[in-house]
Amino acid sequence: MLKKERTRVALIWPDGLDARRVLPLPFACLAANTDPSLCEFKLFDLALGLPPDGELAGEISAFNPDVIGVSCFAMNFPQALAAVRTARRAAPSAVVVAGGQYASAWPEGALANPEIDFVIKGEGELAFTAFLKELRSAAPCWDKVPGLARLENGRLVDVPPAIVEDLDSLAPPDYRFIKLDEYLRRGYRVYADSRPSAPLQTTRGCPYGCAFCTGPYISGRSLRHFSNPYVMSWMKALYRDFGIRWFNIIDDNFTFHPGRAKEFCRAAMRLDIPGLRFGTPNGIRMQHGDGELWRLMRDAGWEHFTVAPESGSARVLELMKKELRPFEVEAVVKEMKAAGLPVCGFFMVGYPGETPEDLRLTMRSLRQFDLVEMFVFQPLPGSPVFRELLAAGKISADFIPSVDDFSSGKRGYVSPELRGVNFYWLIFRARLGTTLRNPLTALKHFRHLDLRGASGKILRQAAGALRFALGRK
Repeated sequence: MLKKERTRVALIWPDGLDARRVLPLPFACLAANTDPSLCEFKLFDLALGLPPDGELAGEISAFNPDVIGVSCFAMNFPQALAAVRTARRAAPSAVVVAGGQYASAWPEGALANPEIDFVIKGEGELAFTAFLKELRSAAPCWDKVPGLARLENGRLVDVPPAIVEDLDSLAPPDYRFIKLDEYLRRGYRVYADSRPSAPLQTTRGCPYGCAFCTGPYISGRSLRHFSNPYVMSWMKALYRDFGIRWFNIIDDNFTFHPGRAKEFCRAAMRLDIPGLRFGTPNGIRMQHGDGELWRLMRDAGWEHFTVAPESGSARVLELMKKELRPFEVEAVVKEMKAAGLPVCGFFMVGYPGETPEDLRLTMRSLRQFDLVEMFVFQPLPGSPVFRELLAAGKISADFIPSVDDFSSGKRGYVSPELRGVNFYWLIFRARLGTTLRNPLTALKHFRHLDLRGASGKILRQAAGALRFALGRK
């Protein structure tokens, strides 16, 4: 039981991901929605620079937290765990609670480490407050905390993710708390041009069940909406406070209800934000929309328009449980292009059960897109396909994909059917092919890229392809 007037909470955002592409939005949401009379937050953002040896421990010891909170993705869980171990040594009596994509989808993996006491699965804005209240009580009842997974007598107590039903009841994220201005100064942007950019949500939740995805473990399956007035106010505040003019909508299902998406576009066009632009870097569901919506998105300022067919093979799409068929993709892409949108397609190769013939179908499917991003499949811990591969003995419970495994051609996991495929060359060829077929679009796209990072990635892919071809895998 904590008797202090305010609980001290050290929030750790680990390194391991590119700060030009990822920022600690979960902590911005948490800071904005936790009663300051209940706790005092201090953010230790290691993505903005690792402190010298011993300094992190010293700073945490000086803060003397009652709670250590950490949020991370699967790819940087090792860095998160290392930071938690340092923090735990510096504050041995503190309680450690983990959240974010990795812990929400694979709580048994997070809790397998004795340094972590609890996991809050899903949306933490309300759940964290409930957690703090129970922690401060004389007899904590952890069942009262939504989404709280933990071990009791060595057994996992798992629960559904915490969900906020009324999204308009939340305060918008506190971007000052996470130092958005510093992220912008360091070049933060995701498929945006030189305009200052920031992530934005209009919906949460995903009713689909794609086998490779962990989205429903984070925001549930019920689709909920922020109201348009709420989102417009959010955007105006970002423009006023940080000069944001490019908004990346990070919803999983922005167009699920086309009527709502159309109203969003019309409302956005009435905003007095000069040079307003939008992107949907997570991709949108092609089955939800029509020619009118695509035209409205173009007029509202969409310059980077992404869809995610994942594969050109109907058989692989069925394995993925994608609920999409290749002929639907072709029809919708034509409709989007007719509306004047440059269409970027996301594809995934190397899926379990995929064959060389399936890869050929995917490579053929690329030709209909103006731009292509290709990723090598890696099982995300906790996803349905991860659990299938684990049950079959094809991966271990502590499998962690690295960042480079997805987009460089390097592979932590390799499906038996495709062991001899040079994925470095496959990705290089996919990007080169669309560039040569659509040179003007590719040139325009360059302004949306971190050219130094992109050129380095291409060079690494080319070197990897050559090493693979020479047998030095």
